[in-house]
Amino acid sequence: MKTVVITGASSGIGLACVKASLAKDHKVIATARTPSDVAMLNDMGATAVTLELQDEDSVSHAASEIIKIANNQIDALFNNAGYGLQVAMEDTTWQALTDQHRINVIGPIQLTNHLLPALSSGSKLLFNGSILGVITTAFRGPYCMSKHALEAAVDAYRLELEPNNIGVHLIQPGPIEASFRSNALSALKQTLSGRKTRLDYSNHLARLENTTSTKGTLPASSVADIYLGIVEGTHSNTRYLVTNTAKIAALLKRLLGNRFHYIARKSEVVTLNNE
Repeated sequence: MKTVVITGASSGIGLACVKASLAKDHKVIATARTPSDVAMLNDMGATAVTLELQDEDSVSHAASEIIKIANNQIDALFNNAGYGLQVAMEDTTWQALTDQHRINVIGPIQLTNHLLPALSSGSKLLFNGSILGVITTAFRGPYCMSKHALEAAVDAYRLELEPNNIGVHLIQPGPIEASFRSNALSALKQTLSGRKTRLDYSNHLARLENTTSTKGTLPASSVADIYLGIVEGTHSNTRYLVTNTAKIAALLKRLLGNRFHYIARKSEVVTLNNE
């Protein structure tokens, strides 16, 4: 029986991966932030651990629990937890930027480092990146920064863990059916609350508030299929783009180089606030 650890397992991609692993009779250790989500995951058959990636003590405590539950043997660790701060660079705050990088980069790296002694030859280390770790668009700078940083971290881990025969993989989703958009909307509103901005956010807000748009979107199970293939050993690539949107964007970025700027500029038009 394989022992797998999945962070951010309360909804979306994380929950889909929990379900996929349970269906394969894996021993699933799943993390979540709230007591209700921890209870839900336990009821499903996983062993849930409370984890707040912004809190160094929480990361350390969760890692200790996970190692005990796993009996010091982890076959796969999927760093999935994260969120998107979708705001213009000039409207970011010190705290908002700090939170974005703690949750998307620093927390997962520290959790990984705590758990590495339990990963042995043949184990898999997975990270959930994004196509926005490959390209950059307006009003998504902080999130893109975090995912670009994760790209570098994954490459470093791959080089450094190769002698240990630990496989390191990055999944790079495009638009996925999950709570990502609603969470991004909440984070944006919190960051802009009480602040004046010279930029017009109306189109960006309308896009995040549009819950009916599904163009190019795939279900979270499409990522879970890739995750499961990596864990089971049928998928060996180091990077996996998910959704046609992600694949096309990555191809255009590779072909166009700096000229991709003109496509990004058209995809999200930036205008000044008339107020």
